[in-house]
Amino acid sequence: MAKKFFIKTYGCQMNVHDSEYMATILKSMGYILTSSEKKADIILLNTCTVRKKPEQKAYSFLGRLKHQKEHRPLIIGVGGCVAQQEGERLLKHMPYVDFVFGTHQIYRLPELINNLNQKEKVCETNFTYQLEPPKKIIPFALYNKFRAYLTIMQGCNNFCTYCIVPYVRGREISRRSENILQEAKMLLDSGIKEIILLGQNVNSYGQDLKEDVSFPELLRRVGTLSKLRRLRFLTSHPKDLTLDLIKSFGDIETLCEQIHLPAQSGSDRILKKMNRRYTRGDYIKKIEMLRKVCPEIAITTDIIVGFPGETEKDFEETISLLQEVSFDDIFAFKYSDRPPAKAVEFKEKIGEKVKAERLAVVHEVQTPITKGKYKEKVGRRVEVLLDSYSKRSSMELSGRTRCNRVVNVRAEPSLLGHLVEVEVEEPLSHSLRGRIIKVFD
Repeated sequence: MAKKFFIKTYGCQMNVHDSEYMATILKSMGYILTSSEKKADIILLNTCTVRKKPEQKAYSFLGRLKHQKEHRPLIIGVGGCVAQQEGERLLKHMPYVDFVFGTHQIYRLPELINNLNQKEKVCETNFTYQLEPPKKIIPFALYNKFRAYLTIMQGCNNFCTYCIVPYVRGREISRRSENILQEAKMLLDSGIKEIILLGQNVNSYGQDLKEDVSFPELLRRVGTLSKLRRLRFLTSHPKDLTLDLIKSFGDIETLCEQIHLPAQSGSDRILKKMNRRYTRGDYIKKIEMLRKVCPEIAITTDIIVGFPGETEKDFEETISLLQEVSFDDIFAFKYSDRPPAKAVEFKEKIGEKVKAERLAVVHEVQTPITKGKYKEKVGRRVEVLLDSYSKRSSMELSGRTRCNRVVNVRAEPSLLGHLVEVEVEEPLSHSLRGRIIKVFD
């Protein structure tokens, strides 16, 4: 019988997409995907260390696997950012792990797994700066058959003082535009309707290439491909958000009215300590330009509370930023030391109690703003790409608006993958419910 594999993923969209490549590679080796870790012959854990919580979850998951391995044959591989950071130390502290592979070593999975036949532990965490697959492959749709991620670059050169990404993903490296376009066409030919371009800082795309293709130009080239219905991108750094990129939201028809623009803090003093290289005023001006070009645009952000040295006044400025900008939604986190990021060495650490209190205030301020944004949609008609079954009911399908809001509708399974017009009838806590008015395709 064919052997089975299971992949557990923590972290960002880049990790999710990396896991899809891992699945593609394992399927090419003859393995079959299983939804049960207890039925798997090989388990890959794709880890995240950007924050403390997902790293702790990864170690907890590995602890459970130890007991499984004691009772049955099982190959365990650890990849992602924790693997990149810990390397040999992970094998030493968890000897039941069979191999460790870093963020640049995904395409070597066949070689690493085959080497296990020699009963040797394997650890490969070198940076290769090679983003292209060894052969042209379509990443296996682990999570969605109609929306696909497409990596355009990897790494980061910004070195924000709280962030570990440059250390575990390496420096910025961009893929050639012709390869990106070729992969996009392959995805569209396979039935994908929506493409999300990925990078730690997509605004910096192309700066390391000899070809003269900026990120806005790449958006235009991908955005005009036949069969493409929707285009998105993640994630932008505010300091690199150019006027040309902002104008793209008015010029490219397929580019959805949505942007994730991490602010992190509303205090200029803290932003400087974070090495963000923009001011609160700079950030607000760019928000204003985005809304001028695209009034319907949905804007989300990241917020860090309890950064070393953050005073009550600094925190109040973050709260006032939330109130002034009126984000559609936020992702807020307590600061945690992530060695070797520079902020680890900063004094004036904020206590866990204060961080928890500030995080609660952030959510208390933002929640009614987000609810108001959802309530505004009641009675309006929105375009939705139905891409999955609803988590709330087996009788409903789920999809996203162009502004990236989840909508649930009563619909037949045959409408999966279709664009429909929905009249919004009810706002829920993190989604909308409506009824289908028209099917577009």
